[in-house]
Amino acid sequence: MTTGTQFSTNPQQLLGDAIAALRATQPENAVLLAKQAVELGLDDTTVWGVIALASRNMGDYETAHEAADRAIAHEARNARAFVVKGDAFFAQNNPRAAAAFYQRALTLSPLHPEMVQEIRVEFLRAQTRLQDLQTAFSQHMTSEVQPLLDNTDRCTPRMQGAVDLLLGKRRLFYPEPRHIMIPDLPVHEFYPRDQFPWLENLEAKTSVILDELNGLIAHGTSFDPYLTENNERPVFDTHGMAGNDDWGAFYLWKNGEAIPENQSLCRETTKAMNALPLVFSGKRCPNVLFSRLKAGATIPPHNGMINSRLIGHLPLIIPDDCGFRVGNQTRQWALGEAFLFDDTIEHEAWNHSSEDRFVLIFEVWKPELNEAEQELITRMLTAVDSYGA
Repeated sequence: MTTGTQFSTNPQQLLGDAIAALRATQPENAVLLAKQAVELGLDDTTVWGVIALASRNMGDYETAHEAADRAIAHEARNARAFVVKGDAFFAQNNPRAAAAFYQRALTLSPLHPEMVQEIRVEFLRAQTRLQDLQTAFSQHMTSEVQPLLDNTDRCTPRMQGAVDLLLGKRRLFYPEPRHIMIPDLPVHEFYPRDQFPWLENLEAKTSVILDELNGLIAHGTSFDPYLTENNERPVFDTHGMAGNDDWGAFYLWKNGEAIPENQSLCRETTKAMNALPLVFSGKRCPNVLFSRLKAGATIPPHNGMINSRLIGHLPLIIPDDCGFRVGNQTRQWALGEAFLFDDTIEHEAWNHSSEDRFVLIFEVWKPELNEAEQELITRMLTAVDSYGA
């Protein structure tokens, strides 16, 4: 390294010498050289970054803050400068500020295998410290609010949800229909049962519905792939499910039309379905079916087409080690315990058992929609299907 750089009038040479001094663990010399470059007119993110790093290494945290701020002013996405500020705040016993700057740095530049080793070491330290700080904050917050959450007479699901979101224990999921979005509807992953008084009557018919399903299985009835390809539409990412009978269906209604030959084999199930407020919307709805998920199969996360409906499940044959997630909530199916969910919120299913899983699936209107709104939705869907026909 040049030892007499104080006589140089080349700011780029001074900067190069400052970088060399920093890498040689000579932070005092690095600061001196970099500041000389600044005095000669050099003013960019690199020179201020060197001053920030060297000052941090010297324990001069105020200078490190000032220099890191100057580096960020030149390059707003200078992740290493954010690490310097995180380190400085950490050393100054300011955990909230340290966590904020570490989080920003790791968001701008996530760890990856190709990262230069000296930089990777700094980001690994930032990641470890951030995790420790988040754990400490979680413990602090929990100790403050847990008495309120433990009060079962007053605690609501929203209260627990707010704490979980703040602590990163859950994420927000919103309806993301792939086709039509009806605005201003409440967001429920699984809908409250008290809005559907007819659920108990349906559940009371579980045994006769299960008998009809078992009859289909005993006769070797075909369950066709639930998802089929349409050569008139671009192929969506179906995660390999299109044409895959791991997820199979035996329809009683399909795309709004009854399947008489299938309904004749399942008269009690058809009668039970006719008693529900099914969605009848042109050539789209309802779809009512026995759904089979083969042993060992999974249905990857996906979203439904339109958020005006709810999908109902009546569990019928449920092996162990099966599950179903909608948004943040995961449930295990239980024989005869029906539920309704918004399928435009990301959802997935799995069967990790050695037996097939069967549920009865149906579609009903969301209870918030009035008749005029239902008519409009039906007209919209019909218009889509009739266009260009």
